[in-house]
Amino acid sequence: MTMDSDAKVPVQKDELATYQDELDSTLGKEQQAHQDKHQVTKNRNFFRSMFNALKGIFLVVIRERNMRFHIGFAIFVLVAGLYLGLNRSEWLWVVIGVFLAVYGEFLNTVVEAVIDLMVDKRYHPLAGLVKDVSAGMVLVAVGAEMIILFLIFQPHLWHFFGIETDFSRFIHQLKG
Repeated sequence: MTMDSDAKVPVQKDELATYQDELDSTLGKEQQAHQDKHQVTKNRNFFRSMFNALKGIFLVVIRERNMRFHIGFAIFVLVAGLYLGLNRSEWLWVVIGVFLAVYGEFLNTVVEAVIDLMVDKRYHPLAGLVKDVSAGMVLVAVGAEMIILFLIFQPHLWHFFGIETDFSRFIHQLKG
């Protein structure tokens, strides 16, 4: 037995709810059309993931002038290290220094893209702050890279130019 108060009464939708349903329906169709063109779900296999990761690296190198500078500098450091005959532990530090700066540039690019996506061509002081801090992070990473590279290359360069210091003599005695 049900009482009259327990009976289900159909609820009338107000105008706002009806409008929201129409909007959701329209957006659903637009999202479906967008999904047909672009992948919006997780990668289902390793090779697709690898392709997308390589595409991301390629896009950053193509779009970001500073990344091209970092890559060019990394090639210069590679050639200089090969020419000067760095040992294994020196190469380890050189690789850490170079990739620290490259990684910082990748992270900066991601932060800037997310902020641009969120503010959508409008100015917001917090967006500017986040972008400035992100750029500062790259500057700190490049500073650390320069310190590492100076410490590694200095004795080799001094020796190359005939400048003898205790440190450069010590480094070259270790090499034998």
